[in-house]
Amino acid sequence: MNIYMYTMRTWLIHLTTGILAFAGSSQGLNLDRACAGNKGAAQVDRRNVFRSAASAAGLVVTSVVTSPLRSQASDEKLTNLSNEDLKSIIESDLKKDFLVSADITRAVYDESATFTDEIDTYTMDKWIKGTKALFVAEKSKLDIVGDISVDSEKVEFRFREDLMFRIPFRPIVSLSGRVLLSRDNKTGLITSYREFWDQDVTSVLKTAKFN
Repeated sequence: MNIYMYTMRTWLIHLTTGILAFAGSSQGLNLDRACAGNKGAAQVDRRNVFRSAASAAGLVVTSVVTSPLRSQASDEKLTNLSNEDLKSIIESDLKKDFLVSADITRAVYDESATFTDEIDTYTMDKWIKGTKALFVAEKSKLDIVGDISVDSEKVEFRFREDLMFRIPFRPIVSLSGRVLLSRDNKTGLITSYREFWDQDVTSVLKTAKFN
């Protein structure tokens, strides 16, 4: 297992166990029976619930199949775009909910771009693969708050979203924050994606709703 997949799995375990703690023991009992197949158990202790959550998280990361990622040569990049043109592309990607779908216009990103969330920093390919594995994009909701600010150094916008996770019971959590996309001063390409949450992880987990 590479470092990225380990990070994603750890994050999923943390999220799942935290949600179960807030949701109550009955959800844990159901998850334990579903994932561990222990249909005859009369009671489930916290250790077994956490073990089941970890098992579920592992299945999530390894079972989701994504299409091959397309690499782009430097001559395919859209360099030195005007602020207006780049804003138009980001707006188009936001209509595709790229924060949860990872459907980005790769041509405006440098191939060495890094993607940082509240957990870790990833390469572009790993962020795309991990985001598609982690979220149910079609059941999540993304709203942009205010306007998108674009200049020669950065793109910045605020967001509010309801995220459905690809784990048992399909929990949905709500959060808000901002995204900062830094641009290279020579090519105008995006070299880093940074996501800042307004809430801490514990507060986000407390918003969990189950379907």
